[in-house]
Amino acid sequence: MDLGPQGDRDRKDRLAGMSGFARAMREAEPYLQATWSFAAAVALGVLAGYFADGKLGTSPWLLLAGSVLGMSIGVYAFVKAVLEVERKRKSK
Repeated sequence: MDLGPQGDRDRKDRLAGMSGFARAMREAEPYLQATWSFAAAVALGVLAGYFADGKLGTSPWLLLAGSVLGMSIGVYAFVKAVLEVERKRKSK
């Protein structure tokens, strides 16, 4: 929700009292969140494949399939999040 000039002023006021590190972390937060969602998707795909292989005895095929599926979902989520951040940044 953008409030125009008032919203920009409020944002600058919030950032004004922060140290340089805190300001950098605030700006990097969407990218860090996108990275964690990528890592989580890959980890879940690998774990699901590993446990499915253990149950069905198809080692290593479901592990590989889960890894590829997790990476695919992770890349999709990462790109989607980064594009959303860039879209918001351009609209300011």
